[in-house]
Amino acid sequence: MHITIVPIHEANDDIIFFEEKSCTEFGNVQLIPKGEELIVYIGIGQDSLTLEDIRFLGGISRKSLTNAKEDAAVSAEFSLIMNRAENPELGQVISSFMEGWYLAEYQFSSYKRAPKLNQLTMRWEEESLREYDHAARIRANAVNLARDLCNEPANKLTPTTYAERLKQVFHETDVTVQVIDGDELVSNEFAGIHTVAKGSSEPAKLVVLTLARDASKEKIALVGKGVTFDSGGTNVKTGKDIGEMKMDMGGSAAVAGAMKLLADSNTAANVVAILPLVENLADGNAFLPSDIIRYRNGLHVEVGNTDAEGRLILADGLLYAQLLGAKTIVDIATLTGSIGSALGLKAAGVFSNAESDLWHYKQLGDQTGDYVWPMPVYDDYLHYLKSDCGDVNNMSSSPYGGAITAALFLKQFVEKGIKWVHIDMANTVRPWREQGYYVPGASGFGVRLLFEMVRSELAQSQI
Repeated sequence: MHITIVPIHEANDDIIFFEEKSCTEFGNVQLIPKGEELIVYIGIGQDSLTLEDIRFLGGISRKSLTNAKEDAAVSAEFSLIMNRAENPELGQVISSFMEGWYLAEYQFSSYKRAPKLNQLTMRWEEESLREYDHAARIRANAVNLARDLCNEPANKLTPTTYAERLKQVFHETDVTVQVIDGDELVSNEFAGIHTVAKGSSEPAKLVVLTLARDASKEKIALVGKGVTFDSGGTNVKTGKDIGEMKMDMGGSAAVAGAMKLLADSNTAANVVAILPLVENLADGNAFLPSDIIRYRNGLHVEVGNTDAEGRLILADGLLYAQLLGAKTIVDIATLTGSIGSALGLKAAGVFSNAESDLWHYKQLGDQTGDYVWPMPVYDDYLHYLKSDCGDVNNMSSSPYGGAITAALFLKQFVEKGIKWVHIDMANTVRPWREQGYYVPGASGFGVRLLFEMVRSELAQSQI
């Protein structure tokens, strides 16, 4: 079977095949068999298309062919999409379409006997177009790595198995993998990681991924929260969807995917990724509210709430990134429910001590489909983090602005002169709707955004 994908709009003569003009609406699909050929008509329905729209069309096209014959050959006519896209470059259009196609193919079926989606072979009439297809596959593979990690059950992805998985993923790449654990965590003053992990029988791990293709470039650090399951600790969670807490390592998954993308795309960068991996559980050894933690920078933190553990381990990551010489640090975490209350489920919050760059990050999010919205970091709100017996409390005394006070807590671990960006992705670890190229399970949020942020920092440093 030969499959042709044809984008249509109202000015297109192909409308004669349909009884209703609703087929021209964005993403509406009609399948018309013609002998040995299957024509997939997909509606445009908009005056202009963004690259994210084109990714969605790619995903919708792939989903529409779920029941197509196995090993079918597929060709795609991109001319109409190309002419209506905001960016008319054919390469970007093809790459975006195929990125959506490959992302829509994703299934997490490791523990299911159900058959997987049919594999469709894309046929390119021009050999030169394969490079765009290849670039799309690399990007989708990186996002799907993050999806895989987030979708794993808590008993399958522990700090130990996570660290081993990362060794396998980066085994034949330019990324080196270092694992710090056991007594070494204590002797090297990773106080937050050690403290949070005390209540679990699973030992904590700190994984450091290093890609130093160009050591002459200024070092950039990516720090990702890796709580493989968060029960809340002593302040135990009571929500009905506590199973979702297997995805509380979504930030670390985004960082792992971004490092995979940087490696596979041959980006000449000097990047270190720091992934603190813990379980936050409560047994007789667990840390308690009112405990004091002393960090390597001398700051004493009072534990106001053991369910605010993510910021405690991220603090270690931020401090270690600076110890390794990073001048720019981006941390990403499923940190607060408050960010979802502020922004809903489509966009993550982005904070920084370089506020002038925030709208640039929003633009990168719009381009990649990993949407972010600028948020403030008000130093005045340190009032809410006061501690009676320490320098700072890990929990705000106010019920308002929780995402801001969490970011402000992290800022206390960033030295002057260091550029710091914080992404709170708690509301985006799953897609807000299973539309376009999104499928059941994790979204893979943050991989493409972090990749483009690193590339943007590299470009800035060359100016």
